[in-house]
Amino acid sequence: MSETSETELREAAAALRRTAERAAKPHARGAWIDSTWHNVGTGLAMAATTVATVLPGGYSTWTRSATGLATFLIAFLRAMDFGTRWRWHRSMRAGLLGLVDRVDGVAVLPPEQRAEELHRLHGELARIRAQDAAIPGTGAFAPAGDSPSPGGPVPPAR
Repeated sequence: MSETSETELREAAAALRRTAERAAKPHARGAWIDSTWHNVGTGLAMAATTVATVLPGGYSTWTRSATGLATFLIAFLRAMDFGTRWRWHRSMRAGLLGLVDRVDGVAVLPPEQRAEELHRLHGELARIRAQDAAIPGTGAFAPAGDSPSPGGPVPPAR
């Protein structure tokens, strides 16, 4: 392989690495936001339910308010499905960072295999990024069992 081709391959690998790292960043923030909504919302709903259960009958206004708050929170949290969204962000980020690791591994391949592997990894990046539109709770989401995991095996090329 010529020196120009090796340089081009290194530049292509570096560009692929940067693209995957940039694509993974929003998923770290999304996972944090969705996990916060999921866990804090669940805690608040449990606290409101506990208050409604423990208050004596003489506090009926407070009991009804706590029951209403708990009902609203449970309905809101289920509708938004923050737990599934949180797991989806974690899975997307893991798939993209796993791709970064595989890009780094291209350097140890024999020179004649590097271009083919980079081409395959570009296809893998496209497959993972196509799942960005499938965020749970947005209507474009297929149930978890219907779509491959971002970090899972690459389907055969057609």
